[in-house]
This record gives sequence, C-alpha cells and structure tokens, in this order.
Amino acid sequence: MIFKFRAAPLEKPWSKIVAKYCLFVARHPWPFIIIPFIITICLSMGIILNFKIVRGVNYLYAPLNATWKSEEAVFGENWAKDDDHFYPGKDILRRQGIYLIVNAKDSGNILRENHAKDFLKILEWIGSVKLISSAGRIFTYKDVCLHFQNDCFSNTHAKLLADIYSKNHQNSMFNISFPIYRSTYATEPIDISKVLGNVSLDSNGHVESASAWMILYQLKAFGPANGQLSKDFEDGLAEKIQKGETPSELLNIYYFHSATFDEELEKENRRLTPKFSITFSVLIIFAILSTFTIKFVSFKTNQSVSNWPIIDWVLSKPLLGVCGVLVTLCAIISSTGLLMLMDVTFVDMCTVMPFLSLTIGIDDTFLMLAAWHETDRNLPYEKRIEKSMRHAAVSISITSLTDALAFIIGSIAPLPAVMYFCYYSSAAILFIFLYCLTMFVAFLALQGKREQELRHSVTGGKTRDLEDYESAASHELLFKMGSRITVKADEENNNNNNEKSSENAETASENEDVRMWYQKFFEDQYAPFVSDSKISILSFLFLDYKDYKNYKNYISSSSILSKRAPPLSFPRSPSKPISRGYKNYGHCCDEFSEFHKFRREISSTWCSEGRNSTQFWFFEMQTYLSQLGFGGDLNRTLNSDRKLSQTKKTFLMSNEKFGYDVLDSKKFRLSTRLKNVDNDEQISNCAKTMRLLTEKHQNYSMTTYSPLWNIADEYDIMWPQTLQDIYISIAVMIPVALLFIPQPLCSLIIGLNIASIAFGVIGTMSFLGVSLDATSMITVAMSVGFSVDFAAHVSYAYMTESRLPKNGKSPIFSRFSHTLGTVGWPVTQASVSVLLGVSSLYLVDSYVVQTCFRTVLLVILFGTTHALVFLPLLLMNCHRIYAFLSKNSDSENS
Repeated sequence: MIFKFRAAPLEKPWSKIVAKYCLFVARHPWPFIIIPFIITICLSMGIILNFKIVRGVNYLYAPLNATWKSEEAVFGENWAKDDDHFYPGKDILRRQGIYLIVNAKDSGNILRENHAKDFLKILEWIGSVKLISSAGRIFTYKDVCLHFQNDCFSNTHAKLLADIYSKNHQNSMFNISFPIYRSTYATEPIDISKVLGNVSLDSNGHVESASAWMILYQLKAFGPANGQLSKDFEDGLAEKIQKGETPSELLNIYYFHSATFDEELEKENRRLTPKFSITFSVLIIFAILSTFTIKFVSFKTNQSVSNWPIIDWVLSKPLLGVCGVLVTLCAIISSTGLLMLMDVTFVDMCTVMPFLSLTIGIDDTFLMLAAWHETDRNLPYEKRIEKSMRHAAVSISITSLTDALAFIIGSIAPLPAVMYFCYYSSAAILFIFLYCLTMFVAFLALQGKREQELRHSVTGGKTRDLEDYESAASHELLFKMGSRITVKADEENNNNNNEKSSENAETASENEDVRMWYQKFFEDQYAPFVSDSKISILSFLFLDYKDYKNYKNYISSSSILSKRAPPLSFPRSPSKPISRGYKNYGHCCDEFSEFHKFRREISSTWCSEGRNSTQFWFFEMQTYLSQLGFGGDLNRTLNSDRKLSQTKKTFLMSNEKFGYDVLDSKKFRLSTRLKNVDNDEQISNCAKTMRLLTEKHQNYSMTTYSPLWNIADEYDIMWPQTLQDIYISIAVMIPVALLFIPQPLCSLIIGLNIASIAFGVIGTMSFLGVSLDATSMITVAMSVGFSVDFAAHVSYAYMTESRLPKNGKSPIFSRFSHTLGTVGWPVTQASVSVLLGVSSLYLVDSYVVQTCFRTVLLVILFGTTHALVFLPLLLMNCHRIYAFLSKNSDSENS
C-alpha cells in the first residue's frame, strides 16, 4: 500500500468474481468456445440479410439540427418543386444535374479561335451522345432535359459566346462586356461570371481572355422513371468523359453531378475492402511472432563461444496469437450482425471500424497472455488462470468500459456519420470483452494445460528439455525444445497464501532469473534510463512544450473525396449565389422603404458583391415602368393593391425570368452574389452576418440560404462539440477509475492524461495535413479510449505491484521498474498492433481513410509516450513526494 487512503470499492469484488468465473471456464473450456461460435454464426445472418450502406453527404456529415436544412426546405417547398417550373441558372444545386468545367490542356486562353470551336463540338456532342440506361434502353440528353420556352435547354448563352469567339468576331462585331453582356441575339442579359472563369479584361472593359468555361445541365428529377434516367445520364456522361471519348484534343473536361459524393464514397469502400484481408494477415503474423519465447544458449567451439536463439516451444503460444485475432473477428461479426438485425444504420465511415476493433481485441489478448506469464509455473494451470485473470480481467474491464464509454460519448455529436460509427464501435468493444472472457480464456486454458504437461504448444507432442540442447539434433533445436520447471513450490502455500507464494517465487528467482526477455529489458535497461534525472527533466519540458503548442490548432472542413477522384479537379466557383425568400410583404410606401433599407444592408455586407450583383424583380419592374413612361407614377402604383397587381402581372408576363421568383403577392425571392470567401471560417462568418440581418428585420418572414451554409453549420459545431466530448469524457472516466483503481490520485492523473493526449492530437493534426472535421472528431473520441487504456494499465499495475524491492534499489524505484516490466511489453505490443492494423489504410486514396490513419498514428504516438514515459515518471515522483512528506510528518510527530 502506497498511500493510507485507498478507494476502488469494485476492484476486489470484481477481481474475485472474474477470477472464480475464469477458473470455471478453465475447467470446462469447450462450451465457452462452441457457444460463442454458434452465437457468431447466428448473428452473422444480420449482415447477410440486412447489410446496406446508407449514403448521402448532406445527411451524414451535416448536423441533425443544422439551420441550413430548414432554410433549404423553404426554397424546396416553394421553388424547384417540379420539373415544369424551370428557368436556366435558377435553383442551382437544388436540382438534379451535371456541372462541367472546360479548360485548355495547355492552361491557356479558352477563348482562342480553335479552342472555341472545340468547345462548340463538345456542346453538340453532349446534346447528341447516345447512352444506355440501367434498363438497357438507348437514350440521349433530350430524354432527360428540362424544357425552357418549349425547347430543351442546351446552354444557348454559352453557345452564343463560343460562336462569337470561334469566328473571331469579338473585336469587330461584338464587344463582350463583363460581368453582364447584353445582346440582341439573346432574350436575357448573359451573366458572363456564371459562364467564364478567371476573366481578363482589356482597357475598354471588354472580355479579352478566360481560363475556363462552366456549363450546367439540369435534369428531370420528379417521377420514378425520370429520376433514374437522369442518374443514368449523369453516370454515362461522366464515364465517357473519364475514358476520354469527348470530341476534343485541345480541352480538358471536369465533371461534378448530383451523386458524385456518394459514388466516390462507394468507390472508396471498394478500394478499402481488400485491405482488410491484408490487415488480418499482418496482425495474425504479428500476433504469432509476439507470442514466441526465445532463449539464448551457448555453443562452445575450439576457438570461441557463440550464443544462439532457440524457441521455447513449451512457453511459446503461437496458436493463441491466431486465436486472439479470430476471437476479435468473431466479436466484430457478432456486434455488426446484431446492430443490423436491430436496423441500426450502417454508413461508409463504419467500414473503418473493423481495422480499429481488431487492434483493440488483440491488445486485450496480449494483456491476458502477459498476465499468464507473470504467474508461477509450478501452480496448476487452473490456478494460474485464476491468478492471472484476477489482475488482467480488472485491467481489461476498465479499458473495455472506458473505450465503450468514449465512443458512446462520441455519439453525442449531432453528425449521423459520427453517431453510427460510435454505435458500431462501442458494440464491437462490448463483444470483444465478452468473447475474450469466454473464448480466449478457454483457449488459454487449453494451452496452459499443454504447458503444464510440458508438451509442444502447437502440435501437442512431447518436447525435449532445453537444458539438453548440446546433444539435440538440428531439427530438434528448431522445433522440439522446451523448458522445464526447475523449482517446486509449496502447492499448499500457493493455494492458501498468495503473499507467501510470491515470496517463494522471489526466493527462487534469486537463484535463477525466470523473467521473460522483455521484462529484463524494461526493468534492467529501460527503467534506469528513463528515470535518469536529465531524461526526466527533458520529458516534462517536452510535455509542457507540447501542451503549449496544442492551442495553436487549425480547424477546417475538408473534401471527403479521393485525391485522384476526377470530380476533385472540379474547381470551386469563384462566386456564390445567395437566395432569400420573403413572406408577408406589405405594399405601402413605408414598408417598401423599410424593405429597401434592408436590401441595402444586404448588398453592403463585407461578403456581398454589391448592388449590381443583386437580382430583384422589383428593380426590373421599376425599369419596366420607366420604359413605358410610368416612372413618375411609381408611388401611386405602390399604394394601390389593384394597380400594383396589374402592373406586376403585366411585367412578369414579359419577363419570364422573374416570373419564377414571385409566387404570389406575399411570397417572392431575390438573389445576390457573395464574394470569393477563402476558407470555412469566412463562410461561417458570412452565414452569421446574413442570418443576423434577417433576424434584425422580424417584421418580415425572411429566410436566407446558400449551398455554402451547410459548410458553415458544420464548421460552427466542430470545435465546441469536440471540447464537449473531451470534458464529458474526463468527467465520466474519473469516477470509473475511482471504482477500480485503488488510489484516488490515479483518477486525477488519468483525467490529466486524457486531456493531454486529446489536446496533443488536436494541436498537431495540422502538421500532418488533417483538419478538425467529422472524421478526425471520431479519432479524437477514440484517443480518449486509448489514453484511458494506457493510463489504467500503468496506474493499476503501479498501485497493485507487490514484489519485493530489488537488491540495492529503493522500494519506490523497484516499484517503478517492476511496473514497466509488467506493462512495458503489452503496451508496446498494443501500439505496434494498432499501427499494423491501420497501416494498410495508408494505401487507400481516400480523405476519410487517410484522416483516420494519420490521427490514429498521432493517438498511438502520444498514448505510448505517455504510458511509457510521462505517466510512470509522474507516478514515481508523486510517490517520492508523498514519502518525503510522510517522513517529515512522522519526524515532527515524534
């Protein structure tokens, strides 16, 4: 006992219960192997029958209560609600369609004569190319196009401009002004900024060059047949573009359509699935290699003595390495199948879960195997199971509980992708815990029986005494050598007095060092090195520096597409339209004046292009009245409902463009253009600015909407939600630690450990090119679980260490070195297994997968450093401080 006050009311009762249970499993192993296997087969039917990946970027990666959803619903319910009411350029991103950007292969001027001719060929090709639908029908664009003015919309405005430049008439017959070009050949002014990108003007303000065309083909979406056929058109055209079947040698075409995100996520899943077999194989190999026990023996020759490694086939447990992976795989299948039977949504991000869960399960098996090797070989194997599980099961219980709680807390995030990933991960952790205490304990008992009988751990055959290596044949040295029990312990004392048993084992160890090789390394080499005063000071200075750097973090939303995905080349539009819907709009002059005041505020915000970018039917109606010679009667018209209604009706009949904006006398919309905002923070601030303006004028029922608002809403919750998850995790994990770890101070240390690792990961993500978004939020939640795992293992091992001090060493340092000898190798194995488990993810060209890999890498680096450096040093120094204060207090009292 280190400190006088101890807590952990559940530690001893739970350890006794689990120890007795595992003793029962050891005596009856086969039912605990067969029954979980049958359960796995039954639950796997959920995967077979109900497996379905739910996709939808706006659903999965947007907050459930996002403001933009209700804003978009206003426009969806009132505009773009059918295929009949369509005007080109309106309702962008709210209709099904495919967007194309065309630029020159030499990155030069797209308006050169030959390039303009090629662009016209592309437009003609898109309108006539024959595609095959999913039903096997041959169709063209005319079968899915939306009609405007009784004709199939074919980007006539782009054709007009391209025709001018293809004939080199831009300087002689036409002066193309920017941003609005008015032509007698077009019924409406052409907004050049929506057609050409990166425009350069000459001295007269006319368009001289541009780097890209942007064209949009909006498609029919209402009706089951129309929706599917339009999707077939998108996919078919995109496929031909990818294959290079376009009729142009001078131009590149980049596409983006309604289902691009979902299709790219599906492709990423197909690329990810084969990697699981690689991970499975690598982890099996690693698990097998990690279970080998190597002994070095000396062979004498005439000239020298050479040391050679020999495998101890009695102590080695390669089959348990395989069993650990298989048990974890059964747990993953069972948990996934159960949730699918319960109709819990499975999303793309959940496909990463098996990679992480495999490593968690293997970590638990390593810990149990390490606890087995800690026990006295003279004990019967059933007693060794009971004794090893008395310690290991508590650690596994703590880590499983905290891991599951970490993911459950992570599921609080209002992002469906995060929620469902956390559901599946927490369920997998629960099944891993259950199967480890059933199947793996049973397998360990079977292997323990072989060890007790000195049989080969793989074949079950007889082995040759390792001490007789000099007379053994070559094949026996490779495959049949096994150590023998050299010290006979008093079985009665072992059964009735654990402390005496420990003393016997310690006395025996004085005559022969029976420690495993990794225990020797961590106790004799690593512990003195890391406890050196210079190393300790450097370690804590680095910890302070890291925590200072944590707060210089970088937050941004990022693409979820593959870096090589063709749609990722689709450039971001240099300007963004923003729409506003209005209801209950009055007709008197005062209300018009009040409304125009609001309109001026919108046009003059820091993120608006200004008055000239605003499209508002009322402005055009004013121009219309002036052209008719009724401009002076405007106020009289506005004051009369009858006159205003008649004038507006006449105006809208002659201006079809605005006829789609005005629904009735009290419902209409207008649009203005946003400046080119550079990052998500500016998008968020712009959304706040616009929303505050609409809230300021509550006498109107107004809604503001832009497709960028979904980015703003996601950005706004990321940092607060992440902090909330970390704080809740700390608040929950500390009481859990108090229940199981017999020292209240350790609970506080675990809380600090969680904060240090979590903020360390957040603060260094940007150095690996990772932003704080939905994907990295998951791994931050996971970092809480890993940090508690490592901290719990180290703290529990330190507090329960009961071996006698080493000769010539202080009791505190001996406890420190023994702790590292106990947990050093399992922590190292756990870290390496996690890195191996996610290493195959590095080969997947996917933002989600790459983000997961990089953040897991950070979690493991920080977690391992804390577990093997900072935390043991902190415990040892706290122990020294307590001992010093206690000594002074005792001196004063005496």
